[in-house]
Amino acid sequence: MDNSLLAYVTKYDTQGYGLEFPDGHVIRFYERILNFALNKTSGNLLDFGCGNGVHSKYFAKRSGGGGIRPFGIDIVPSLEQIWRDDELICEKDFHIIEPNSSFSHLFDEKMDFIFANQSLYYLNNQNFNSTIKELYNLCNDGAIIFATMMASECYDLYEKSKPLPNGLTHIQGTPTNRMSENSYIRFTHSIEELKSDFSLFEPLYWGDYTPINLYNFEGSSRHFIFIGRK
Repeated sequence: MDNSLLAYVTKYDTQGYGLEFPDGHVIRFYERILNFALNKTSGNLLDFGCGNGVHSKYFAKRSGGGGIRPFGIDIVPSLEQIWRDDELICEKDFHIIEPNSSFSHLFDEKMDFIFANQSLYYLNNQNFNSTIKELYNLCNDGAIIFATMMASECYDLYEKSKPLPNGLTHIQGTPTNRMSENSYIRFTHSIEELKSDFSLFEPLYWGDYTPINLYNFEGSSRHFIFIGRK
């Protein structure tokens, strides 16, 4: 196995995992970039790794309920029931896929936004590249992509990690034992590498964010942000 499905099945099924509110950097993306800088707040949005749908619902609601129409894919089977029970999610537009599998055949419509928050860095080099191409081909001209990638200094204090030939690093736990599950991360080392990874898209904005910055606890939690256009 070289994917993190088991870790996330455990998180959702037994540990109550799932966002209740949109992340701050996502709100800023909508307000500062889509709404203010680009004036682009309507169209189809594919949420790649949508989880329980918090961000999908945020985009739909913030754009007036008829602006952005969300679609979603994820790999955790139990999310289907969560989507089914949520009156704000159109269940037919959300799909469970196998890890590293193709997904473009699931959608009859082209996308105007690709949203991939903390999801693409679980793919190995080959699957990452094929996924980026598939996302690109699924887009209308002018579509906007928002993606975050984990910086290489994240998890630099992990006691057990092993780089693999396929571009992933096998993470097996933290020094604090806060997380002990097996996960597989494709780290990004620089802005230049970030732009190269998303070179199919015209780069518009790029930067980084840190969800929490307690260097004396588990080290940096830096993530890169890429915003581009087809």
